[in-house]
Amino acid sequence: MAASQASQTVASHVPFADLCSTLERIQKSRERAEKIRHFREFLDSWRKFHDALHKNKKDVTDSFYPAMRLILPQLERERMAYGIKETMLAKLYIELLNLPREGKDALKLLNYRTPSGARADAGDFAVIAYFVLKPRCLQKGSLTIQQVNELLDSVASNNAAKRKDLIKKSLLQLITQSSALEQKWLIRMIVKDLKLGVSQQTIFNVFHNDAMELHNVTTDLEKVCRQLHDPSVGLSDISITLFSAFKPMLAAIADVERVEKDMKHQSFYIETKLDGERMQMHKDGEVYQYFSRNGYNYTDQFGASPQEGSLTPFIHEAFPADVQVCILDGEMMAYNPNTQTFMQKGSKFDIKRMVEDSDLQTCYCVFDVLMVNNKKLGRETLRKRYEILSSTFTPIQGRLERVQKTQAHTKKEVVDALNEAIDKREEGIMIKHPLSIYKPDKRGEGWLKIKPEYVNGLMDELDILIVGGYWGKGARGGMMSHFLCAVAEKPPPGEKPSVFHSLCRVGSGYTMKELYDLGLKLAKHWKPFHKKAPPSSILCGTEKPEVYIEPCNSVIVQIKAAEIVPSEMYRAGCTLRFPRIERIRDDKEWHECMTLGDIEQLRGKAAGKLASKHLYVGADEQPQEKKRKAVPKKKKVIGIIDHSKAPDLSNISKVSSIFEDVEFCVMNGTDGHPKLDLENRIAELGGYIVQNPGPDTYCVIAGSENIRVRNIISSDKYDIVKPAWLLECFETKSHVPWQPRFMIHMCPSTKQHFALEYDRYGDSYFVDTDLDQLKEVFAGIKKLSERTPGDMALVIADLEYRYSWDHSPLSMFRHLTVYLDLYATINDLSSRVEATRLAVTALELRFRGAKVVSCLAEGVSHVIVGEDHTRVADFKAFRRTLKKKFKILQERWVTASIDKCELQEENPYLL
Repeated sequence: MAASQASQTVASHVPFADLCSTLERIQKSRERAEKIRHFREFLDSWRKFHDALHKNKKDVTDSFYPAMRLILPQLERERMAYGIKETMLAKLYIELLNLPREGKDALKLLNYRTPSGARADAGDFAVIAYFVLKPRCLQKGSLTIQQVNELLDSVASNNAAKRKDLIKKSLLQLITQSSALEQKWLIRMIVKDLKLGVSQQTIFNVFHNDAMELHNVTTDLEKVCRQLHDPSVGLSDISITLFSAFKPMLAAIADVERVEKDMKHQSFYIETKLDGERMQMHKDGEVYQYFSRNGYNYTDQFGASPQEGSLTPFIHEAFPADVQVCILDGEMMAYNPNTQTFMQKGSKFDIKRMVEDSDLQTCYCVFDVLMVNNKKLGRETLRKRYEILSSTFTPIQGRLERVQKTQAHTKKEVVDALNEAIDKREEGIMIKHPLSIYKPDKRGEGWLKIKPEYVNGLMDELDILIVGGYWGKGARGGMMSHFLCAVAEKPPPGEKPSVFHSLCRVGSGYTMKELYDLGLKLAKHWKPFHKKAPPSSILCGTEKPEVYIEPCNSVIVQIKAAEIVPSEMYRAGCTLRFPRIERIRDDKEWHECMTLGDIEQLRGKAAGKLASKHLYVGADEQPQEKKRKAVPKKKKVIGIIDHSKAPDLSNISKVSSIFEDVEFCVMNGTDGHPKLDLENRIAELGGYIVQNPGPDTYCVIAGSENIRVRNIISSDKYDIVKPAWLLECFETKSHVPWQPRFMIHMCPSTKQHFALEYDRYGDSYFVDTDLDQLKEVFAGIKKLSERTPGDMALVIADLEYRYSWDHSPLSMFRHLTVYLDLYATINDLSSRVEATRLAVTALELRFRGAKVVSCLAEGVSHVIVGEDHTRVADFKAFRRTLKKKFKILQERWVTASIDKCELQEENPYLL
């Protein structure tokens, strides 16, 4: 930025010290409201100064971004890639401040993770540096926010160019011109962890109501700050834009047992889950751009034009002449042309840095299309997008391919596909609903993923020994947060192993309590690890621990991982991909851990993949494996709130098997039949009880609606049944079929089944009704007659859906609540003509199912405006006060939809 331009920005006038003092106040405030107040005061003063500085100027690019990128540095990982961690900063401070290497302050900085003294600041390098720097620094710094950003940008660019001398020069300027307090916050900005005690979402919401949503789609913090600088200007429509990165749609982890239910008992697609790098491709003629899932730009690697890059020159001709513009979503893979196979990500290559003359070649595997020739497709169904994708390009083997899909209907087909993926050493499978639409940055929403490691019993688990540790920081400060694990050299017969080879570093899978308990168990045995004099019993590669433990004092942990991959960082010559601790093996002695030979055997067994077993649909088909007998442990007695206690059913005698292996969750009973009584009776009939419903729960029993029952109803996962049904089962000693009179709430699949058996009043289509049941039906009819017109509209919509009438043009607006701008002051003839035309449009909307309201309020989905747009600004201002936003459309959208007998895309008609 030129000097004249820089002086015209707010950041060039605001002292960095002001931002730091604001951050200090935010951190020290205990109440969330107080934290928000401090941030809002700083933001408001910034905006006020901005308005004064740029008075009457349009298209000003100056914004709150220079401050926001320092407040949320974790969102600027690409622009603020300093390559500096706490240990490097400690060494730089020691060098720049000329501290004695063995002096007290130097050791404090270098050993910042090690607990010491009474202060609870172990692991917080910024605080420790603050106390070291305080007597050596200025009382108040002289830098502006603009200057700090320029110096930090200089550090980032010199880090990319690997020019350490210039990095030190920039850091020296920051140190000599900043106070200790400012440097405390600078350090936190550099390591991208401010510890403000307030979430990223809260910061966004205070800045602008639409800020979080815009950032989720664009991942561009500067664009968010620039476009939403004025809090009174809302974001009318967020969409996928050419050459602008957005966060892609993601898949949720699937439960194999619930797949059919999650797919609404309809057909679905199964695709191979590719093990590459998620990438989106944007194309406009001969201009290409590539973005990762986190919005990083990899165009330089893959090619901005057909004349450059590892991919674009090979795929440009695959697009027909009539496809000039498109956005594709897919996976960037490494393809071996000799074996004609894809390489797995754990192998020794980086798809983002592959060169053209590599033995492997870059291949883009496409599974979705989001734009073709400026027509946005995000709101089209997946089925429609697949049809469009088939004509978007011609596949080129090993360069540009379409991900193959199969259509399926059953859980068995899913299991077969997963087993086939295991046999092929693939990562897993994807399951997608054909009617799902593309929602950037949403997880699930019709997309599911299944990997072998998500399914119990499919992975080979490894029992390896903890030999080293790493001090934690943040919430884990003052304790071991990660562990170095190893396998043993096979000892001579009859002896215990004496040498161990490092295999992996693991820091996940356990709860905080488990981590704390493990820390207490090993605390007295940790010793400092000296790189120049390492222990003879533990052999390491380039990865060294901060502390070590003699093997005989350690414990074995059971590790689950995706695969074994080559690695020079560990002495074993390999490591584990995505390792996590499953449990502590208290039943095994330290010397019973795996050996190098065991690891090599697993590597050869399935090309390194740790999933080699098959999943079976039914328990009867499961091969009988010998189960490990665990040594019983003494359990600590912990008090439990009464309603969460499992009942003592040890004295209950089973009298029938009508509920054999059926799982119930009894929330509460009735005055005559309390909870414990119902649970005892269920046990007598062979059923078993859980205190919280899970995936195998048959139904929830509830005699009254308390807050727990209401929470279960809102989840829409379980059938909730009255105790009256159980009492009939007890009386008849049979499994009585459910009837509407027994049901408090039905999950979607049960509701669908009941719709085929009963009418809306609960009267069966097939079974004769007795007098009592008839009285209940009439009582239900009376309740239905008291419904409001809005309720009846829902009933009609449900009928249309059940009998497939909802595709009729006469019900196309059924789910809309519409407000028409009929009520503006009518001053002239043209206004009266327009009002008359809009009144006719209102009738057309009502005729085709819409609910037309005369008052603009919460719940309105669409506002229809004629030729007069004078009130649009008022509508937008009112919309910003609502939780659920309505869309403002031109009247032409209604007439176009009626003319074409289907709802038209709304974007071209938005105001």
